[in-house]
Amino acid sequence: MTTGSPTTAPFLFEIGSEEIPARFIPDSLAELERRFAELMAEIHLEASGIRVLATPRRLVLMVDTLGLRQPDREVVLKGPPVSVAFAADGSPTRAGSGFAKKAGIDLADCEQVQGDRGAYLQVRRTEPGRPAVEVLAEHLPGLVLSLPFRKVMRWGDLDLEYPRPLQWLLALLGDQVVPVRLGPYVAGRTTRGHRTLSGDRTVEITEPGDYVAALRRVGVVVDHQERRQLISSGLAAALADRDPDAVLLKDNELLDEVTHLCESPAPFVGSFDDLYLELPAEVVTTALKAHQRYFSVGRRDGAGLLPCFAAVRDGGTEYLDDVKRGNERVLRARLADALFYWTFDQKRTPDERVAQLASVTWLEGFGSVLDKTGRLQRLATALWQGGMGDGQAPPPDLERAAGLCKSDLVSEMIRDGKEFTKLEGFIGARYAALAGETPAVCQAIEHHYDPRSATGELPTDRLSAVLSVADRLDNLAGCWRAGFVPTGAKDPYALRRHTLAVLRILLDLEARVDLATLLDLALAPFADLGTGDPAAVRADIATFVATRMERYFVEVAGCDRDVVRAVLPVRWSDPVDARAWVAALSGYRDRADFQQLATGFKRCRNILEGQTLPVDELDACRERWRAGGSGAGGEDLATLPEAAEQELQHQVAAAVDRLAAAEDTGRYETVFDVLSSFGPAIDAFFDQVRVNVDDRDLRARRRAFLGEIHGLFARYADFSAVAPVEM
Repeated sequence: MTTGSPTTAPFLFEIGSEEIPARFIPDSLAELERRFAELMAEIHLEASGIRVLATPRRLVLMVDTLGLRQPDREVVLKGPPVSVAFAADGSPTRAGSGFAKKAGIDLADCEQVQGDRGAYLQVRRTEPGRPAVEVLAEHLPGLVLSLPFRKVMRWGDLDLEYPRPLQWLLALLGDQVVPVRLGPYVAGRTTRGHRTLSGDRTVEITEPGDYVAALRRVGVVVDHQERRQLISSGLAAALADRDPDAVLLKDNELLDEVTHLCESPAPFVGSFDDLYLELPAEVVTTALKAHQRYFSVGRRDGAGLLPCFAAVRDGGTEYLDDVKRGNERVLRARLADALFYWTFDQKRTPDERVAQLASVTWLEGFGSVLDKTGRLQRLATALWQGGMGDGQAPPPDLERAAGLCKSDLVSEMIRDGKEFTKLEGFIGARYAALAGETPAVCQAIEHHYDPRSATGELPTDRLSAVLSVADRLDNLAGCWRAGFVPTGAKDPYALRRHTLAVLRILLDLEARVDLATLLDLALAPFADLGTGDPAAVRADIATFVATRMERYFVEVAGCDRDVVRAVLPVRWSDPVDARAWVAALSGYRDRADFQQLATGFKRCRNILEGQTLPVDELDACRERWRAGGSGAGGEDLATLPEAAEQELQHQVAAAVDRLAAAEDTGRYETVFDVLSSFGPAIDAFFDQVRVNVDDRDLRARRRAFLGEIHGLFARYADFSAVAPVEM
């Protein structure tokens, strides 16, 4: 019995290079897998069982089965209309002949298909599939060069970009080489072993199924998940042999990094002098991790650190004791530096360090860090009294924490201990505690940098939260005034992250504040500094904050984008209130009454032709209605002559207090109910009243009247952004 030729084969693609930074690898693997799957769909090759593997020197694609040939496909070519392809006497035109020539058939053999706009020419033909080897060779170079990395480099005179210089390519479909070419590099069937364990020797791969085992024989564990498990189990075993009470402190970030730093992991345990346990545990852990990539070791009962560390060597166990001693010697020097900083810094009080801040420039031309602490005290007071606290005078601990929170910037630990700069705030809190400051002050100093990343943990207490928001508002105002405005991917002072942190903190605490007023307060000290119009700077920052809020509500909170865009122009200043308005409008938009509300709003806006009240006039608009109704320019609206306009004015004026009461008590759907109830009167007005009359005074009063109605609606949202109405 005979069988047909196989239609699929396993596929292997390896991109070999110099060592890629470990932090680049996880994202590149995810993108490689996703983009390869998309490419296979695009070029019509069936692929199943796609896996991605990596070591520092290679990114690898492995596919269990990949079609050896594209399937034949029917292609439909749409041509010109029949009336264009043929002249009135039935003879072919240049358009018709040209289409037939392009399709490769006689014009008479083209189909005539009846469409919505009349008959047109069409050709159906079968496009034969091409061998997968040819198609892959054409498209894989583009896949490699399209992978997004945080940074890329060029080398020599090559027009190639990759995180590190390429060294080799391997591509096999079954036992057949796929001749992928990237510059001077052409894929073959050879790869390379471990630099030291195999002397970087080349290894020939017969077929994809041999790849993993062949690399293992030359010292490379190519599967990063397997390496991760080998490191975890190896470290646990090494610790158990040393001390049954020892336990590795969990650090998945470090474990991932170490996994991508080695090809053949050999875990070991080293030690350091008990003397260094006088340091705070976080200082020791930072010294171990920041530069050395060592794991900290604690006691199983949770009673602190043990004087040892766990680490991983890339490359076998030979001479491992020598490696361990070398690592211990390097660590000893770092811990000795940390202990010196720790001891020296305690010779000065926190207040003495605060005085030194006067000599530390915050931003060139924008004062010292000591100046910044004064601004923080004022902003913290305003925040406490303006919605983040109890509305009373701030507690003394808040003012004290604001004054001390930057004092560790002049400490030896932070200023000179480069690997310890990430401990800003934490070190200041420890020094403050040693100096006898209250626990609340120390906690606020430590956590005023929280959240330390876009998704980091928020401050856990009210004082820390207030100080964190104050610090970030000051950064936003000062940096913007100094010209460090975020543009594209550039944001040197992380103003996007600072703004997001402010929003997250306020929303988490449900703190009702007025960001517009707070921005004015934050910008006030810089009024005579920097360049540009202060009012324009303030408007730019307000737009920036509202944009960040929109992205947060849509991308994180899952709100409807159009609802968010309708609400934020008038509600951005209070994020908590804005969130409530978004929720209310999202629920109301599905009700039948919403159409009346949106229609009334749109009819008023249409006739005003863009001459609507600016946002900062909307509060005044409501007060004018309360006072009896007059236009923004003083127009008399009480004597409008037509019954329909008098009725509309009466209804709106009578409802203003109900709107205010509903708004003040948070009954936002009631606000929408009241606005929608104006619908019939607005319709009657437009049916019975001519706005643009010849009488100039009457025309101005009617337009002012509609402007006041529109302003009352616009106080709550731009309803046309949610459900535009075709009139």
